[in-house]
Amino acid sequence: MKKKIGIGIAILGIIILCISLNLFVIGEPIDGEQLAYNIMQNNSTLELQVSAKEPAVALRGWKFEQEGNNVFISAKKVLVSFLFSSGQYQTSIDIDGIENVYLGGQMIWNSK
Repeated sequence: MKKKIGIGIAILGIIILCISLNLFVIGEPIDGEQLAYNIMQNNSTLELQVSAKEPAVALRGWKFEQEGNNVFISAKKVLVSFLFSSGQYQTSIDIDGIENVYLGGQMIWNSK
């Protein structure tokens, strides 16, 4: 009987650990509509400031991918914790030869 209780507690602990990892570490991909952003263009550079619209959300795992003349920016959102505490991000993007910049699947800048 004690062995079954121990196994049950272990399974419950693993489930709680998996849920916590998903919420606080792994996260989910951002959607452009979940973000507020500010863009300033200086010659061939874009200054981008991003912040999460939702409270208690941190942004992590920023990735920049260039496909042809397009730049795609993605990240994950997680709950704020001691691991990830910032819901803001700031970067500079070289736009020489770039036509479009997308953030979370949403176009945020066009050269035309």
